[in-house]
Amino acid sequence: MHGDFSNITFSPDRTYSTVFDLQGRVGLDANRNEQTAILLHCLRTAMSDLVGPYAGPAGNLGFEISEAGPGGFAIGPGRYYVDGIRVDNPAKVTYAEQPYAFIDAEGADKLPSGSYLVYLKVWERHVTEVEDPSLHEPALGLHQPDSASRAQVVWQVRALPLRTRANPLTRFAAEREPARGTGILDVRTSRDDGASADPCTAAPDAEYTGENQLYRVEIRHGGTAADGATFVWSRDNGSVIHPIRRIDGTKVQLASPARDLHTALEPGHWVEVVDDAVCVRRELGLPAAAGPLHKVEDVDPGTLTVTLATAPDPLPSLDRHPYLRRWDHTPPDGAADGAIPVVEDGRLPLEHGIEVRFLPSAEGSPAHEYRTGDYWTFAARRTLGTVIWPYPEGSPPHGVPYHLAPLAVVTGTTVKLLRTSFALPLSSDQ
Repeated sequence: MHGDFSNITFSPDRTYSTVFDLQGRVGLDANRNEQTAILLHCLRTAMSDLVGPYAGPAGNLGFEISEAGPGGFAIGPGRYYVDGIRVDNPAKVTYAEQPYAFIDAEGADKLPSGSYLVYLKVWERHVTEVEDPSLHEPALGLHQPDSASRAQVVWQVRALPLRTRANPLTRFAAEREPARGTGILDVRTSRDDGASADPCTAAPDAEYTGENQLYRVEIRHGGTAADGATFVWSRDNGSVIHPIRRIDGTKVQLASPARDLHTALEPGHWVEVVDDAVCVRRELGLPAAAGPLHKVEDVDPGTLTVTLATAPDPLPSLDRHPYLRRWDHTPPDGAADGAIPVVEDGRLPLEHGIEVRFLPSAEGSPAHEYRTGDYWTFAARRTLGTVIWPYPEGSPPHGVPYHLAPLAVVTGTTVKLLRTSFALPLSSDQ
């Protein structure tokens, strides 16, 4: 979630059941967000325990695959639960008409020839008032401030070719639990042993002297370090975005001014161009490349025009809520996509004394394979003079978690359904 949060504190390992507000205390967004996360985790875990990793209600069993043919297939309406997450399809749609997939049925998303496994892919997308203008309260001002954002459950129905007579669920199991490494990140700041432990003041010899921030490190280009994996970072969890009104080559006119100087764009900043399609088609979980970043050459605050060093290609669709997302890194000279190469086992400086290190895989094990969209977040606090990083051995990615469920095997016009269902027991008076 690229939200403007003070911190992200939920961890299922702590087994907390509720958050108590204390009288007369400062209210923190992190506490309220953790309460919601606790409840969601409990509900989804309970649902998964009751019905299994994927199932739907017998009376409203959704995502039926039918009408298969050369042009695709139909996806039936209804409900399904994947790892306890409720997924709804309100109306029957074709493969090409999926609301969150932006399918190119004749190009990159053309269905395989022969038999193929159809599966459901589910995750949560972060939505701000830029993506959904109805979230904005006009009484607060035409452009600012925003007050909250949302998490949205999104889904895609995808296909995997089946070229052997092996059980298709065996192929699905390999996709659900990929037999490959994932990156491990370690974070630290150097701090003198004699630095003050007083949480009210930053010691003069403390290494971190920046502001209170929530940092985000995100994989930009997937693959192994040897393959050229890259990353970017933000001191604001990647939450600084600027909605786009018009694009003409390298000239980008913004729809509204920056909220303040802290969120303003300046020459030398690096940005990515995002719209609804880019947001949901990063191919999360696959080592696929993201689009190149663009360097800001000039900013005209009078006309809200940003001049980029390179023109976005392809241009984002203006009806898909396009925006610029600011990143805070400085790529090395010659970086092809404007990101930083992943170098394992060496410490890479970010700013204000913060260093990150991508750990190599164990000797004899496959190289870590980084996935486009993988990210880590950590808070840095000026009063502590360091970062809050409770992972002495490093941490695998904090997200994005994605969830898969098999739906059917299609061979020509024949469809073999693989969904499971559940029925609630009748009460005694029925």
